Amino acid sequence: MSSEARQLVEDFYAAGGPVGDPDRFPAIFHDGYVSHNSPPGMEPGIGQAVSLRAWLTSTFSDVEYDLIRVVADGDLVATHTRIRGTHTGHGLGIEPTGRTFEAEQMHVIRVADGRIAEHWGVRDDAGMMRQLSAA
Repeated sequence: MSSEARQLVEDFYAAGGPVGDPDRFPAIFHDGYVSHNSPPGMEPGIGQAVSLRAWLTSTFSDVEYDLIRVVADGDLVATHTRIRGTHTGHGLGIEPTGRTFEAEQMHVIRVADGRIAEHWGVRDDAGMMRQLSAA
């Protein structure tokens, strides 16, 4: 399964990753999808991925992800990614700064039934906020 899981995740990022076309999410995300980084109380399902996409694209214009490294083992795929964008929305609880940022992230994704079923992520939010704050 490693090669199929890896290909699914590589294809997901090639199509924009978390900020890709939400109409494609039902084919990518398992019906019971759970992101273990979602805010408390968020129900499992594709809606988690759709909500994250909406937040990202409303908070950062021109937001995009680069896939740097991929390692797969069975149904688990680990990725090293880079996110970049311009802070133009209110999603961070601060006034938009118009500043750009770039931050690296690590993700572990579990694939089940040919779709993304679970996600765990480690992000450099502090580094992102340093870049967005006034100098």
